[in-house]
Amino acid sequence: MGAFGRSWELTKLTFGVIRKDKELFLFPLIGALLSIAWIAALIWPTMGVALSNDGSFEWGAIELIVTFITYLGLAFFGTFTKFCVSYTAKRRFEGGDASFGESVKFTLGKLTLVLGWATISATVGLIFRFLDQLAERLGGAGEIIINIFASLLGMAWTLLSLFVVPSMVYEGHGPIDAFKESTEVIKETWGEALVKHFGLGLISFVVYMLGGLVTFGLFRVFSDGGLVWVPIGFGAIFFIGAALLFSVAETVFNTALYAYAAQRKVPQGWDESTLMGAFAPKTGGMMG
Repeated sequence: MGAFGRSWELTKLTFGVIRKDKELFLFPLIGALLSIAWIAALIWPTMGVALSNDGSFEWGAIELIVTFITYLGLAFFGTFTKFCVSYTAKRRFEGGDASFGESVKFTLGKLTLVLGWATISATVGLIFRFLDQLAERLGGAGEIIINIFASLLGMAWTLLSLFVVPSMVYEGHGPIDAFKESTEVIKETWGEALVKHFGLGLISFVVYMLGGLVTFGLFRVFSDGGLVWVPIGFGAIFFIGAALLFSVAETVFNTALYAYAAQRKVPQGWDESTLMGAFAPKTGGMMG
């Protein structure tokens, strides 16, 4: 099976879980609404301390605190959402059927873990914010170098933290131990071959591209007739819906891969050969 075929098979398996547990959509939706409310609540104090008299951003102690609080809240809601989705998927993989309330109750019982990882994520976000500011101040070649470094660092961080939430959900590990395990799973399974496999990223790219083309086509059709709200409305609904869908799918997908890689269990309803192909382990790795 080729890379696209394997990606499509894994995507269908992931969406199969979502079809059985449609309440999964409620978690990112509620998380997004809470994030918007959090940002709105911080807009005025943030504007008050983040702008100097000439309208430029000043990176001082107060700005640092406000920015960190903003990042912490967003990271908390995001982590809480992933916890709920990952737990629901875990129960489905084990043959169970977690309700919305059960998943929320489980996550509420793990608030220290959620807050711990949110704090780490917010700190990392603050570091990236500092790098952005540093790049702007340096300008020229310095800005290019810092931006390249930040991009590579961001990619590494995203990759190595893929299985943090599933690790905390399955094992109850603290944030540091969960990050260590996530790193080990990556090293022993995907390793250098990760970039050769597309996963959900390829499917989501195709979906977003098609949505963009349809939205553009609607603009061409309705813009002259004063019905520009039609493509705008379609685009908003489509892209928000797609974002919710793939945010859930990514967490379900990562939870399934974690269960297979770290727990040595094939999730119920999934195909072991397809999962094995997704990992492309290095010789001598844990799946070899």
